[in-house]
Amino acid sequence: MTVQTLIICDSDVGPSEYWGCVYRWSGYEEKGSIYSLLRYVESHGDRLRRKYLEWIHDLGESVVGDKRIVDHLVFEDGFSYWWMTLFVEQNPWKSPSIIDAIRFFALEEIIIQRRPDKVRLVSANRILHEVLSGLCQNMDIGYEWEQLPDRPLQRLSFRVVYHALPQFMQASISLIHHLFARWPFRQVNKSDWFAGERSLFICAFFFHIDHKVVEEGRFRSRYWEDLHGLMERLNLSGNWLQLYYPHNAVPTPKVAMSFVQRFNQQKQKEGIHVFLDAYLSWRIIGSVIRRWFKLMFISWHMGGLKCAFRPRGTQFSLWPLMKRDWLGSMRGATAINNLLWLELFDAALEDLPHQKQGLYLCENQSWERALIRAWRKHGHGQLIAVAHSTVRFWDLRYFHDPRTVQARNHCPIPEPDLVALNSEAAVNAYLEMGYPRERIFECEALRYGYLNNLKVGCLSRTRKDGDRLKVLVLGDFTPSGTLSLLSLLEEAAIHISISVEYTIKPHPNYIVRAEDYVALPLKVVTSPLFDILKDYDVVLSGNLTSASVEAYCAGLRVIVAIDAAELNYSPLRGRKNVKFVCTPDELVDALESSSQSTINNSSDDDNFFFLDAGLPRWQRLLSSVVVN
Repeated sequence: MTVQTLIICDSDVGPSEYWGCVYRWSGYEEKGSIYSLLRYVESHGDRLRRKYLEWIHDLGESVVGDKRIVDHLVFEDGFSYWWMTLFVEQNPWKSPSIIDAIRFFALEEIIIQRRPDKVRLVSANRILHEVLSGLCQNMDIGYEWEQLPDRPLQRLSFRVVYHALPQFMQASISLIHHLFARWPFRQVNKSDWFAGERSLFICAFFFHIDHKVVEEGRFRSRYWEDLHGLMERLNLSGNWLQLYYPHNAVPTPKVAMSFVQRFNQQKQKEGIHVFLDAYLSWRIIGSVIRRWFKLMFISWHMGGLKCAFRPRGTQFSLWPLMKRDWLGSMRGATAINNLLWLELFDAALEDLPHQKQGLYLCENQSWERALIRAWRKHGHGQLIAVAHSTVRFWDLRYFHDPRTVQARNHCPIPEPDLVALNSEAAVNAYLEMGYPRERIFECEALRYGYLNNLKVGCLSRTRKDGDRLKVLVLGDFTPSGTLSLLSLLEEAAIHISISVEYTIKPHPNYIVRAEDYVALPLKVVTSPLFDILKDYDVVLSGNLTSASVEAYCAGLRVIVAIDAAELNYSPLRGRKNVKFVCTPDELVDALESSSQSTINNSSDDDNFFFLDAGLPRWQRLLSSVVVN
């Protein structure tokens, strides 16, 4: 299909203002000759995701000078820092440029299909202009940039000023801040690790702590739930290496250390708990700075690097888009944080007595590579990555090109011995991306064990004629996701013809105040999800939270609102009986139809997670620790 002019509209102005074939950079709404680029990405997700993962593998293998990038970044112990960069971590919340890169893979396909005489960009974004103009030049297509006025400057704040600074200065500030905030952890005793056959190492975030039992000196984490009881039955002593992040429940190191002190007073029952930052020292700081200067030296002397940012078989370069991620990984705060991970895990696992088996929460973040490196270096036993939540299609942290995972050449990616996956969906997702079946272990979903006590559909309350439709809104873990969700709901609410009552359960990362949403109105609850699901008819969630799966498994009708600027990150993507909405009109239709019908999710997935209260899979996995 040939068009004269293809317009790419990255503007808040409605694309109806422009004549011709228009593709919106953001948003999912389509009408007439106005198309959604993100909807195209969704429709061709398998191919476009594969293209991006292939490029990341090729990027590491690219020869710059006389060596692969992977080899340029090898430290003296044989570990390649490449595996800790933002490119390998593939975290779309740390690297928003990932979504734009996938858009460009899609856009090139569209241009090839449409064969326009000219491409016109309507945008204020200079980076998009640089990539798109290069693409059109290489394809010998006319190009025009309608440069919109720059968006209003953000209100001056420390965050705005910080991100405007050179990477070198950001790194320096990050290091100073980390030391100032975490130095108090050095007060914690580090000498009481359990040794012997019945010790089990666990590395996790100090998050989702059950405060009801803290006062009793007991440790219960919602990440691990029933594993605590299984460890008691198997008489296993836990060596807990805790990663601290400040949040509302544990806002300061002082509070965190007071909790740990209570746990450690009953260490035979609750395990020994040590914060990774307890290993901070002036020696570690010196090593971090030395390696940081080495990374900067390497990055300054990698001539020809930009050529590697043109994906094989394409006509565009992603260098303008990904330059910031490269500089941040090599010179900025990301580099400092990664080097701290390397040194701290090295010190902690050298201090730790030999462990036959270890577990860690798996989100494929850069710190996990540092843990794996140190675990192998100091001769510990089997290491198991535990995917504690859901594995989502567009969450690229969990996926690599098969060539990356299966490589056996110099400096391969550090991998655990096994990955413990909690659902058939997660297993299939890993297998589809070429992950070796022999390194996958199916385990019960520890965080969702309470679903054993629920029968599908049993939670839905009985509504009488005239009753209000009770809607539970689940906030996303990013502020922008929650704000987008509530903004969509506000726009839809004034057009709904039925009586509706709205309640929101915010994510702990972002607190919502009901008084900020007078137009709804909105109630706020903070109780655990399993305590309140029975009180609602419909669950409305953003497309980031995994909590929607719990409502789905419990048999409630689920509506997922897709953020106009995001891909569909919902773990329910592709599931029957789940409605995905992008516009206020779609949300109105979904809510009104929800009041008139019932559903049965059991016909779609009676067993979304592996669930068994006895945890037989976990018992088999931990059997190598137990001395018979």
